Amino acid sequence: MSGSGDDWWKWGEGTAPTLAWSFRTEAPLVALRWARETGEVLAADAVGGMYLLDSSGRLANLIRGPSPIRALAFSDTGGGGVALVGDDKLYWFNHQLVFQGCLEHAEQVASIALDPHGEYAGVSLADSSLILYDFFRKRIRTVSTQQPLIALEFIPSVPEMVGVAEYGMLCRFAFQGDKLYQQPLYSNVGDLAVARGGDIVLLACYAHGIQLHDDTGEQVGSYQVGGTASRVAASYSGRKVAVVTMERHFYLVDESGAVEWQAILPDDVCRVACDPLGHSVLLGFQSGRLARLNWPTSR
Repeated sequence: MSGSGDDWWKWGEGTAPTLAWSFRTEAPLVALRWARETGEVLAADAVGGMYLLDSSGRLANLIRGPSPIRALAFSDTGGGGVALVGDDKLYWFNHQLVFQGCLEHAEQVASIALDPHGEYAGVSLADSSLILYDFFRKRIRTVSTQQPLIALEFIPSVPEMVGVAEYGMLCRFAFQGDKLYQQPLYSNVGDLAVARGGDIVLLACYAHGIQLHDDTGEQVGSYQVGGTASRVAASYSGRKVAVVTMERHFYLVDESGAVEWQAILPDDVCRVACDPLGHSVLLGFQSGRLARLNWPTSR
């Protein structure tokens, strides 16, 4: 059975979560980030609105920034972030959402990431270069990735980055720019998540489900769900994995691959995120609806 509207989550299969809070942006959602240490949420809509929500889902700040925003990066400490505007402009901002500087690139930006403390930004460009900037927006390193990276993440426990190309490549780099591995893949990729301090990388590989890779890039397993897996998120330990499919199905999967809860979603998902402890999940729908679900404490 499926639900619609604000009560969709009540009609899932398994032990149901509870709705902690919900929020709606004024225009369609285009980007969403969750600060893992503070629990703050940063969202952007299609007309340049940027929303900062506290850990309880209350609106703490709202600004009208430059548009169109295509992506956001936000530090785990909530101290600030970077917004990708248009094809090639990066805007740095602080916790008060005050813009502090802008950089423009000659190539289209494919993805962005921020380290947990907000001190360094990684930027993947369409010419297959990966640029590392410091806090002062100074370019400190450029490396080649062979393909543009559609998703890029800093590893929280070590000074390294992991990224994935849409058409078959997973790579990992040390902070100094050394390539730690470059692993070919045999399916397209829609999303990336990091668990166990970087020991496990999870890839949403559409019809091939969720593929798990270890810290050498080798595939070590997979989670198979019904439908075409396009979004994935994981808790820090990897014991809770959230999967969204193109058919609007949502799955909460444990580390053995067993589905603990599933539901039909009312709208397409822009982004899904798990809190570090695996107690809750944040869903951002393209319509502008945000929902945080808490799992029962007995689980």
